Amino acid sequence: MIGTITLNPSIDICYYIDEFHNNEVNRCSNYYKTAGGKGLNVSKVLKQLGCEIMPTGFLGGENGQLIKKELNHMNITPNFVEINEDTRNCIAILSKGSQTEILETGPTISERESESLLQLILNLIMKRDLKVISASGSIPHSLGSNYYYKLIKLVNEKKVKFVLDTSGASLRESLLAAPFLIKPNIFEIEDLLNVRIESEKDVITSLYKLRDYNIEMIVVSLGQNGSIALCGDKIYKASIPNVKVINPVGSGDAMVAGMVKEIHSNSCYEEILRVGNTCGILNAMNKKTGEIDLSYFKEIYDQIHIEKVIV
Repeated sequence: MIGTITLNPSIDICYYIDEFHNNEVNRCSNYYKTAGGKGLNVSKVLKQLGCEIMPTGFLGGENGQLIKKELNHMNITPNFVEINEDTRNCIAILSKGSQTEILETGPTISERESESLLQLILNLIMKRDLKVISASGSIPHSLGSNYYYKLIKLVNEKKVKFVLDTSGASLRESLLAAPFLIKPNIFEIEDLLNVRIESEKDVITSLYKLRDYNIEMIVVSLGQNGSIALCGDKIYKASIPNVKVINPVGSGDAMVAGMVKEIHSNSCYEEILRVGNTCGILNAMNKKTGEIDLSYFKEIYDQIHIEKVIV
C-alpha cells in the first residue's frame, strides 16, 4: 500500500471569467470546487492508476468534511487527523489566458494534533504495511519548516521509502533527513544552492552537488523539455513529445504519482522516470487537475525517451 500526506489541503475554487475587472463586480456561472492540495492530487492519480492508497494529513471544519465526501465518492478512504480549525480555501480566477490565485495560509495546527499525525503514520506503517509514502505541498505555518524532516526520519527508521515534493525552507531542512526522492524545479535548486542555472549542464552540475545528501533520486522537471534526474550515481534525461496543453496545473503532482507507483513496484530508474513523465503529460492534456485519461497512456508512454547522460 502507498501512503500520501497532505499537510495543508484545501477546497480549490476555480472561476472561469471571460473578462476580469478589478474594483468591479464580476459575475461567474462557469466554476467548480474540488478537493485540492498537492498530496490529494497525487492521491487521485494513484487511484486512477489502480494503486491501493491511504491518504492522510490534517482536515477540519466544513471544508474538511467536503474533502472527505469527495474522496469517498472516488472510493478513496481518507484517514486524516481531525483538527479544530477549518481547512483552507484556494481560489483561482482564469480570464483570457491569465490566472490570478488567492491562497489562504491555512489553519493553525496544535501540538497535540501534530503529534497525533506522527503516531497515525506509525500505526499505518505497521497495520497497513505501507511500502512508500509520498508527501507534497506546503506546511501549515504553525508546524514549523522542519516538520517534513521529522516525518522523513520517522519513516526512514521503518525502512519505508519517502518521496517529497515541497519547496523553500521545508525542502532545505528535509534534505538532511535523506528522503528517497525529491522533485525540485530549477528555481528551487537555484534557491537551495544559491546558483544561477542557465543550461542543462548547469542542472547536472547542481545535481552532483546535491548528491552529498544521500538522496536516491533527484528529479528536475524542465517543462516542455522533459526532465533530468540523478538516480544513484547516474544522470538520466527524459525527452517528451509535444502535446496540446489544456491545463498544466497539477502536472507535477501527476508526475510524482507515476513515479511513486513504480517505486512501489520496485521498477528500474528508467521505468520510474518514463511512467512519471507520462502521467505528468496526461494531466496537462486534461481540463481537470489531478485527472489523467488512461486511454492515451500507451501512446504517450511510447513517445518518451530515457537516455543516460555521459558527463
